[in-house]
Amino acid sequence: MNILRSVLQNLPEFQQLLAALDGGQSPAAVSGLGAVHRAHFAAALGAASERPVVVVCADESECERMARGLAFFTGQSVPVLTARQFTFHNAATVSHQWEHRRLKLLWALSEGELPCLVASVEALQQRTLPPDVLKQATLELATGQQINLNDLAACLTAAGYTRCQQVEGPGQFALRGGILDVFSPAMDAPVRAEFWGDEVDAMGSFDPATQRRTENLDRAVLLPGAETLPQLAPGGLGGLLALLDKRIAKAEKDGHKELKATLEADREALEQGRSLPAVDRYLPLIYPTLATAADYLPLDACVLFSESSRVAERAKTYQWQMEEDVKTLLERGELDGSCGDLSRSFAQLNQVLENWPVAYLDSFTLSTYPTPPRCVLSLMAKQLPSFGASLETAVQDLSHYQSAGFGVLVLVSSEQRALNLQTLLREQKVNSGVEFSPKTLPKPGQIMLTVGGLSGGMEYPDLKLAVITEGQAAPQKRPRQKKETTNRQKLKSYADLSPGDLVVHEHHGVGRYVGMVKMPADGIEKDYVKIAYAGSDVLYVPATQLDLISKYIGGGEDAQETKKLSKLGGTDWERAKTRAKKAVQDLAKGLIELYAQRQRQPGYAFSPDSPWQREFEEQFEYTETDDQLRCIQEIKKDMESPVPMDRLLCGDVGYGKTEVA
Repeated sequence: MNILRSVLQNLPEFQQLLAALDGGQSPAAVSGLGAVHRAHFAAALGAASERPVVVVCADESECERMARGLAFFTGQSVPVLTARQFTFHNAATVSHQWEHRRLKLLWALSEGELPCLVASVEALQQRTLPPDVLKQATLELATGQQINLNDLAACLTAAGYTRCQQVEGPGQFALRGGILDVFSPAMDAPVRAEFWGDEVDAMGSFDPATQRRTENLDRAVLLPGAETLPQLAPGGLGGLLALLDKRIAKAEKDGHKELKATLEADREALEQGRSLPAVDRYLPLIYPTLATAADYLPLDACVLFSESSRVAERAKTYQWQMEEDVKTLLERGELDGSCGDLSRSFAQLNQVLENWPVAYLDSFTLSTYPTPPRCVLSLMAKQLPSFGASLETAVQDLSHYQSAGFGVLVLVSSEQRALNLQTLLREQKVNSGVEFSPKTLPKPGQIMLTVGGLSGGMEYPDLKLAVITEGQAAPQKRPRQKKETTNRQKLKSYADLSPGDLVVHEHHGVGRYVGMVKMPADGIEKDYVKIAYAGSDVLYVPATQLDLISKYIGGGEDAQETKKLSKLGGTDWERAKTRAKKAVQDLAKGLIELYAQRQRQPGYAFSPDSPWQREFEEQFEYTETDDQLRCIQEIKKDMESPVPMDRLLCGDVGYGKTEVA
């Protein structure tokens, strides 16, 4: 909510903080800020200074609460960077889900694409790949680009991707002839690139469930599939193997049999190209330079600590846990002594952060700070509890603030709740206004009701402003993926066909796809789709006319074997289309007679929507599609009519029929 961000410009303490951060008086400390105020200040600082803002919290739960608060004030989704679990034991399978999420955010940070980020202190302490290595391991594909497919496959393998038959999740790639499928952690969907020799001819994203293309692309960024990449160690994989040889010799000399056996087994797996899930135990050997997520912060960013005392306590606990885990692994012979440095201490982290403007946002003035502040400020502010479902409590609070000359902004979860509260206030002789898209804040003595959600309210006595909240966030509408609305499976690429598939040509009928062939035409070799018809008939369709071909979808799966093929040049296909048109006309005539009878029969008319119905609908968690909204209105109109309702709501699986009902 932009109007709330800008109001802090009128606070002297905010202006002093802004001047301290911009003028090199860092770190600065501000006390008197509750959790909601800290999110408010962070959003306002980002807007006023035009800097990227990184908010550091003690743990993941606080990160999520801070991200929700920032999302309200900024009007944008705010990502959360968390730590991951290191893998020190070889397991059958290891999930890289958290690594993929981290890599996506680290890349966005390095590219300056994140105006606001929330990070746990552990995420900034934990060792990871240096920024230059991430840049080295990142590939970019673009249409028209020249690149050898075999070299590209080798680069993807070195970047931590797994080669498979069919891509289903991030960090996988598949290669079939001149077609590359790859799922980068940077993207929400996998990419299919079609090569013409060494040139990227076409590219698009596709649905991993159906393997069908969904959108054309001109560019794709392929981030590495893991944070620990042994082939990118200094000197490559050979350099890492040489280091392991030295560790094996030392372990044998020192009589560490368990460690020697572990090192030998891991070395053999790496040399033979087998998967090594426990590769994290060689992280310092692979990346000798200690780097954490803090090294990815943009140069113009400002760093804000939310409750710096809790952040410091959590950071020290994390460092102690890491040291204890390393000690246990050393005793078991599962970790080499040179590989135990897996995180930065809190003191080291603060030394790194001296390169950025830092502010400590706290509830109370502290006796000690992570780094002695050069600017100390104190603010008079109060965090207010939410009134929840008790509208009577809200009325009492609003009457109090209105009589005290405060401007009051009231946040409720839905438009209907706002209207209900306004009605209740009117009954209590309290004047208020409803504004669902407020452009200005309420003036002293005014009460404004709007839709929004915060975990708690705020009071700024110096600004004569209070924000009261219901405490329940407005439902976040989740967008649905747009799906095709036709049952004709038009072809977007020859990669959507497999030899043996039944296809339908718009002018020649049902045939069987044989494959792609090259044929000379006007002295130039061109691509053609070869389709076999009844007998020995064959049709060659130019690849530029794929819009005339669709997959055969009638008759179920067995139809692929039993369907009779059309004969080229015959009249069977035209007769089939004529019979279909005649059947449609007969059906339409029967329906017209049936519906004429129904129109003469009386029915029951339902009442229009009540306020409770509208409030219920506002809580729907998805963004309704245009078709859903149309169907809902048409069904309601039918139900409110005295004419008997006769409507069929139909759609494929997952198209939202249940939600409409």
